[in-house]
Amino acid sequence: MQKERNLLVNTSANLKDVAAAAGVSVSTASRALAGKTIISEDTRNRVQAAAQKLNYKPNIQARGLRTARTYTIGLSIPTLVNPFFATMAAAIQENATAHGLSTIITSYDEDALTLKNTVNALYQHQVDGMIVVPSAKATQELEHIAQLGVPLVLIDRVLTDCSLPAVVSHPDPGIYAALEHLVEQGHHHIGFLAGPAELSTGAGRLQAFRTAHAALLDNTQEHIFYGGFEVTQGHRGARALLDAGATAIIAGDSMMTLGAMEYCHAHEVHIGDDVALVGFDDLVYMRVQPTPLSVIDQDVVAMGQQAVQLLVNWMSRAQPPPEQEIIAIDTTFIPRASTTKGTSKKKLIRR
Repeated sequence: MQKERNLLVNTSANLKDVAAAAGVSVSTASRALAGKTIISEDTRNRVQAAAQKLNYKPNIQARGLRTARTYTIGLSIPTLVNPFFATMAAAIQENATAHGLSTIITSYDEDALTLKNTVNALYQHQVDGMIVVPSAKATQELEHIAQLGVPLVLIDRVLTDCSLPAVVSHPDPGIYAALEHLVEQGHHHIGFLAGPAELSTGAGRLQAFRTAHAALLDNTQEHIFYGGFEVTQGHRGARALLDAGATAIIAGDSMMTLGAMEYCHAHEVHIGDDVALVGFDDLVYMRVQPTPLSVIDQDVVAMGQQAVQLLVNWMSRAQPPPEQEIIAIDTTFIPRASTTKGTSKKKLIRR
């Protein structure tokens, strides 16, 4: 019985087995599984098919010793409490795994010193690369990490005077479409919950709202609440905008959306009837409300996928991409009941 157990343990396929099954040399099998372009597509397909059939699993530790790589990347985000960043982390981890990479996930609570300590800790862990949602003044620290030889890609936010590549969302299409939709529904007093001006996301979305407002409501006063990406700011902002006479509100991020919803529920302001509300990011809780929320969606999954691909490309060619390469993914507007029900009533309430 002991002998039978040993046989079972030793049946794991190795690279030599894969090479024999595919009819190629061990070195050719290794190159094919590593995705080397000098290997023909036919050979690569045969080797991959053999590896799958034999359930071949590469020895990650051995690979790391041979190549001085850890096959690990670091991810630093502001918080895991915000569903947007949690979804981003999941998307990045999934795509990294598909590339044979493990992910160390950290958060820094929007604190610059904590971010500095976090990326330094990731560097000490010898990660092969990093993806970072930067704080407002992190350029020097992050560029220093890249200068030490660690590929680093920004996501969600860009930094002024920074050469690092980034993957972000383009706010203009989604915000313009949301404002246009609200105007078509009869709204002329549309409020905006703006995020921190020192962050590229806060400044960019505010500018997108102002541009769309000028084009669609040229002779109407802007209603803007200057706050932050926090639930409490959405709560305060919703009250201020409603008191100022807004009949519709566009939130500048998911946490302010949650705060605006909280205020409306607490004060019996019926979303979709008493006020039209547009949220930011198509997260689950937006869709499961009694009145599902219209949203401006950033496609965070696509952002995560692009960031991983950009990082992997940099890691594989051992040189940075073109200076400040920025991939911007268009936002889209998804209309739901929060902006389409009770339109005639809204016209009568506030004009």
